[in-house]
Amino acid sequence: MKRVLLTVHKFFPEHKAGTEVLTLKVAQELQHRGYEVQVLTADPPDTDARHAVGPTSQDYEFQGVKVHSLGESLRLQGYTFEHEFVHPAIGLHAEELIKTFRPDLMHVFHAQNLSASILDAASRQNVPTVFSATDFWFVCPIVQLKLPDGSVCRGPGPGGRKCLTCYTPHLIPPKPELLDAVGARFPIAAKALDMAGPLKGVAGDILHAGYSRAKWPAASAATLKRPEVLREAANSFKAIMVPTRLMRDIFVENGINEKLISLVPFGIDTAPLEIHRCKEPSTTLRIGFIGTLFEHKGPDLLIDAFNALPTNADAILKIYGNPEQFPEFGQKLLKQAASGANAAKIEFCGTFANEKLGAVLQQLDVLVVPSRWYENTPLVIQSALATATPLVATNLGGMAELIHHEVNGLLFELNSVNSLREQLHRLLTDRSLLLQLRDNIKPERTVPQMVDDIEAVYNNVLGTNNCSDAGDCVPHMTAR
Repeated sequence: MKRVLLTVHKFFPEHKAGTEVLTLKVAQELQHRGYEVQVLTADPPDTDARHAVGPTSQDYEFQGVKVHSLGESLRLQGYTFEHEFVHPAIGLHAEELIKTFRPDLMHVFHAQNLSASILDAASRQNVPTVFSATDFWFVCPIVQLKLPDGSVCRGPGPGGRKCLTCYTPHLIPPKPELLDAVGARFPIAAKALDMAGPLKGVAGDILHAGYSRAKWPAASAATLKRPEVLREAANSFKAIMVPTRLMRDIFVENGINEKLISLVPFGIDTAPLEIHRCKEPSTTLRIGFIGTLFEHKGPDLLIDAFNALPTNADAILKIYGNPEQFPEFGQKLLKQAASGANAAKIEFCGTFANEKLGAVLQQLDVLVVPSRWYENTPLVIQSALATATPLVATNLGGMAELIHHEVNGLLFELNSVNSLREQLHRLLTDRSLLLQLRDNIKPERTVPQMVDDIEAVYNNVLGTNNCSDAGDCVPHMTAR
């Protein structure tokens, strides 16, 4: 029996996004095929990730998969800016887990919150490593390759200098967060400086400015060091699997060895989705959004575009997501929706269990994915297609590799409310277009099909296939 250690930046039950779903489904399919599987992950809070609380780690089981989760008290132990990408303490902890579990291979789905030190740990124990890329963390510290002005980026540039204006400022906590921390740790000093309560005032400005000046050299040095360290780490993998051609191209542009890279598109569990392909007829156009309610996912673009439709439009907008996950942005969305011309037709529906996804999609005529970053292969897109739900998506990155304009969906231009409104208006005024898009949707790739390709990579790395390069044993995946 082969043993495989899967790593992911966060995991169920507290974290339920696409990468977590993908890791879980692959783990379960590997177990079904006779592998012994262990997941190594972390449990960071969604917000305020600067406080070390709780145990260093915990072991549990989720849906039949064994999980070893690292706590914030370990991740923040002696934390420096470099620990974001190299964390020796986590490396030593991972090495002990490797010694105990004795995997034949370590499969990285994500290394954020764990750092590249997990690769060093595997190397010290002579365990080969492979990588399934779900975002751009090895190239971009904010993972999305998105600049502060909303434009997209192709990487850190020579010496990582482009990241100094994009990423480094994020390493310095904003004034309210810094002052809250000072007030909690040094209440007497805070009171003396008249910073108790909200901790505002001139003293707070001086303190934050001084802290920023003191920390900026170390933050800058870490930023400039990161690209080379992670480029070397990525090139230490025995194989890299990417879901899109865009990701392959960006990795190669940033110095990752093309010979290591195989194109292995994601698969999904289609069985619970395909039973929801038949939709109840509706004269009202039912538009939906499913995802994280945060700026990079673009729900605000969709709200503005929907409110720009004629007020007599026979359409509704259902938004699925948790406004409290990122409270400030969530409140902004609620106010934005309530102040628009079509406010009465917008409903915030909250979240739902993953097994309810098919039923939710069955009640939608079109799903909108207005992301402002490249995405890769958003599982929600594949899920929508499995239920024969057409999509309107940003003409960018992995989204544009899955959605072909006027074939199985419509594309609109990045950050353009007018372009998105135009595509929605087309569906509103031409229902035959919606039916045409639905008829063009093909069956989706499944988890077993994806794991077939993953196993081919495993066998190559472990020497059970006769293949010269990492990608030779993986079937060539053609575009949709």
